[in-house]
Amino acid sequence: MNQIRNNFLKKKMNSPVSRHVVLMEPDKIKSVLIVTEKEDNTLKRKVEELFPSASVYHLFTRDIKEDNSKGFYYTVNKSDFNLTGVLKNDKLKNLESMQIDLLVDLSAEEGLLDYFVSRINATLKVGQMYTEKSSMYDLLIQLEGSKIQQIEKIYDQLKIFTINAN
Repeated sequence: MNQIRNNFLKKKMNSPVSRHVVLMEPDKIKSVLIVTEKEDNTLKRKVEELFPSASVYHLFTRDIKEDNSKGFYYTVNKSDFNLTGVLKNDKLKNLESMQIDLLVDLSAEEGLLDYFVSRINATLKVGQMYTEKSSMYDLLIQLEGSKIQQIEKIYDQLKIFTINAN
């Protein structure tokens, strides 16, 4: 059963989505979605510090079937999809329909999180270079060190790119 669901999800991830990519100055970004395997409150606070004018959302996987996430935290489990890969979780449906300025994928595993990285409408998607998932991103960065160091590097790169663009 899980294999059937996974096949349907992969097909949905590979369907092309029309997007307009925009490189924005960090202080003009109004919404950020960080994607990690597990909850990381320290990382979320660091992103809020670096992007003070942005609403910061955090998406990560959960082990239990029931979704107890609150506020700007979003969790995903295979039980959030039916057998044919249709999303059943209303909170995740809202996340999928949101317009995000910056999506940062710091997850290493392939799976449910990739579905959202590929489907969420973000003006800029940033992720790890040299991975099989790199085709999902607009900006590839070699991410090394802790997740805090990775988000700082992404912030610095955005500042450099937008300074040179003006």
